[in-house]
Amino acid sequence: MNKKIAIFSPFLNPVGVKEATFGLSKKFSENNFNVDLLSVHKEWEDMEFTQNMNLVHLSTAFKKFPTRGYLKFRFTSLIISLRTIITLSKYLKKTKPEFLFVSMMPFIAWISLKLSRNNNTKFIVSIQGYPRNNYFRRFIWRKVFSSANRVVAESVSLMGMLKKMTGLESNITHIYNPHFENQNDFNASEDIDLESNNYILGLGRLTKQKNFKLLINAFSKLKNDELNLIIVGDGEENNMLRRVVKDLNLSSKVIFKGEINNPLNYIKKARMIVIPSLWEGLPRVAVEAQALRTPIISSCKEGGLGEILLNGEAGQIAKKDNIDDLVKAIKNYLNNDELKIRHVDKGFKNIDRFSLDSSSKKYLKLLSEI
Repeated sequence: MNKKIAIFSPFLNPVGVKEATFGLSKKFSENNFNVDLLSVHKEWEDMEFTQNMNLVHLSTAFKKFPTRGYLKFRFTSLIISLRTIITLSKYLKKTKPEFLFVSMMPFIAWISLKLSRNNNTKFIVSIQGYPRNNYFRRFIWRKVFSSANRVVAESVSLMGMLKKMTGLESNITHIYNPHFENQNDFNASEDIDLESNNYILGLGRLTKQKNFKLLINAFSKLKNDELNLIIVGDGEENNMLRRVVKDLNLSSKVIFKGEINNPLNYIKKARMIVIPSLWEGLPRVAVEAQALRTPIISSCKEGGLGEILLNGEAGQIAKKDNIDDLVKAIKNYLNNDELKIRHVDKGFKNIDRFSLDSSSKKYLKLLSEI
């Protein structure tokens, strides 16, 4: 008889972990698990489900709640979180899955599991990103992690940080998030609506964490009339970033494309991709860029991004939030083809670490051991 695993990964705006979590869910369903993908907003509705996979709506009341704008996003997040504690605890009490796999909002899942009084469900927490260390987060995560059967960090450096942050050792491990199933996942054959391929690319959610304001300001200092900056994505800082572009008189040079379902074409044709984040986990866009042999510049070494870039051997790592260092790195790639080739070759040779096959085998082994 198949075991049931419930997947709780709520998100209000598109995030990279969505594809990774869904890919793992498919692998679980192919290996004698019945998979319930739990939805609290609009998660998973656009995904193609296979046998043994079910979409479970914990609530349908919040689908039309606003997520654009900082205050609206925070308000919607708060309301959904409070409501989800009730609906998730009811689901866990009624369904009693063998496993609860959580990759977003672990605190909400922990409270719900406690309220359900379900002591038989194994609790697995997957942590992405490189969260800021403060007293409140340390206190909460010690509580959550000490109750978890396993805590899985998405990178080696994040695993070390979590152990140091919580003082826990035995139940924290690491498995790289999967970012592709096979090379067909990187099909970038479609044309894109651009007059020139002479552009730098920024791709991701337009939030404070992603720090696209730094990239825009760095681009303004290049003074290169032939070069454009394309920003793909949407989020709470959209309007603010557009104002910055207007104030710098760059409206004809910086192009906002919004959310794009398949941005691979933009990645493949870019001169380089810049990831100016203040903190990062294991961003899918970096693996996609390596697979498509596009040079990468990051201003964040912590988390998995430094590991993707092999600590500078497969891409440039500029100083965090430092405009002059970022400008220098961009000019390095614009003026040094040998450096670009060396970095993209090194990255391409090491992407198998982030395959779905590699990650799913490790997760299935973990599930069998707890």
